[in-house]
Amino acid sequence: MNYIEARKELKNKPLPNLFLIYGTEDYLIESIVSQISERVLKTDDDQIERFDLEETPIEDCVLETETYPFFGGEKIVLADQAYFLTAQKSKSTIEHQIDALINYVENPVDFSTLILVAPFEKLDERKKIVKTLKNQAMTIHCEEVKSWHYHKWVDHLLDEHQLSIDPKAKDILVDKTGTHLAILENEIKKLALYVAEDTHVTEEIASQLVSNNGQSSGLNLVDAVMNKDLKKAIEVYKDLLHLNEEPIALIALLASQLRTIYQVKRLKTKGYSQKQMAQQLKVHSYLIKMTLERERRFDLEALYQALSILKETDLAIKQGKMDKNLAFEMLLYKLIHQLK
Repeated sequence: MNYIEARKELKNKPLPNLFLIYGTEDYLIESIVSQISERVLKTDDDQIERFDLEETPIEDCVLETETYPFFGGEKIVLADQAYFLTAQKSKSTIEHQIDALINYVENPVDFSTLILVAPFEKLDERKKIVKTLKNQAMTIHCEEVKSWHYHKWVDHLLDEHQLSIDPKAKDILVDKTGTHLAILENEIKKLALYVAEDTHVTEEIASQLVSNNGQSSGLNLVDAVMNKDLKKAIEVYKDLLHLNEEPIALIALLASQLRTIYQVKRLKTKGYSQKQMAQQLKVHSYLIKMTLERERRFDLEALYQALSILKETDLAIKQGKMDKNLAFEMLLYKLIHQLK
């Protein structure tokens, strides 16, 4: 099922103990995980036991799932980066005992919820484990939202927040948020808080409150860099040039995002919880949650070197040593090469 279908089922129907979530839209994956957490744990997802399957064998996750919670009640075990469910090759040296997972899927315990996350475009339907999971687990596809489906997403989120909207106000919302769902939902939440009990958004209100899409498009650029997709990064950058975005501002945005990932990764090594990280860095817990999903892809040294490259490019442009557009395209190449 797709994301919207899953949201409806998760609201009203009894929950299974097994979930398989796949697709490339990180925001949708986290949104589904949060909704499962709210239903199962009646709280936020700080209590989720998270495992990276590029670092931890699946049998360890199964063992954790089968272990009764110390204080009773229910628990959630999330196993991320389940690359063995796809045809993807991984650099990980971890060997997974897939039979242990198959045995568990066929006989799950009733006090734990196991969520398998495969942040990839497709599953390998030929594999026995994939067939078994599709028969036993609630399977949710969190695919990247295409531009031609974006209006449907706007309608869905407006409905979830019980808002009605003038056609011109809706156009403003779409035009200014790009296709970044996290930005879109944040803007709709802002509108919902503003109109309160009135529940109707006019063109005037949308014009005043909805932020411009420069930041949204800039975040699309960040996503391309994080995904190490040079072609996509250059395409987004050229689109930003048409919006009169300055390379210096984009460097600042990239530096901000990478700096946050670097800081979160360091705090994680010191044993900080998600909540403690948010307090230490003075940012919203949602940003920490999203950053924790990203930081696993990079090591500290690569992030440090990437920040140095950003600083050098920023200085070269400001001192007039390089043409700003050429400098920025070279920066994208260096960053993506460094982060690989």
